[in-house]
Amino acid sequence: MKTWVITGGMGCGKTFFLDVLFRSVEEKVEVFSADAEVRRLMSLPETLQSILEVFGPEAVIQEAGADKVNRDWLRGLVFSDPSHRSSLEALLHPGVLSSLEKRRREARVAGVNLFLAEVPLHYEIQSTVSADLVIVVASSRAVQVRRLMETRGLDQSIIEKMLSAQLPIEAKVEKADVVIWNDGRPAALEAQALTLARQIRHE
Repeated sequence: MKTWVITGGMGCGKTFFLDVLFRSVEEKVEVFSADAEVRRLMSLPETLQSILEVFGPEAVIQEAGADKVNRDWLRGLVFSDPSHRSSLEALLHPGVLSSLEKRRREARVAGVNLFLAEVPLHYEIQSTVSADLVIVVASSRAVQVRRLMETRGLDQSIIEKMLSAQLPIEAKVEKADVVIWNDGRPAALEAQALTLARQIRHE
């Protein structure tokens, strides 16, 4: 079984690219999303309790009678102070990586041919996830900022802090096995995913 890691910057279109690739590859494929796993972990009572203990009562709010992470408040905190960001990563990253490896083992046992893992911080965590191929989906910074403002409704100031907390996209491009450039329309990104899928089928 081969493992391909899809990574890149925020607002570059990694999830859309992964979805098209998954639907287009005519093989037995399993998909793992680190972002989706983070959301799952942050909904667990034990994670909420840990976040409460580390960051204080403002980090957790009640919504519809249930506790949940105060994402806006926590985002502002961790992207303003690297030590807080490191604390949050220490809470979440081990669980994400453990889940990824568990899913990969299960996929191998199930006879899956290709394991696609979306790992946004692949290079930031020192390429901890072993891979046969690393695909970087990249965009210019101006396009990243515009997309994040449009899709997430974030202020440019917090977006700049978020982007600066990650490895520059140029550095990720240099390290990549395959680069998918996505400064254009979704159709152009889809075409690149379909081209890669066709190459897989002809290998």
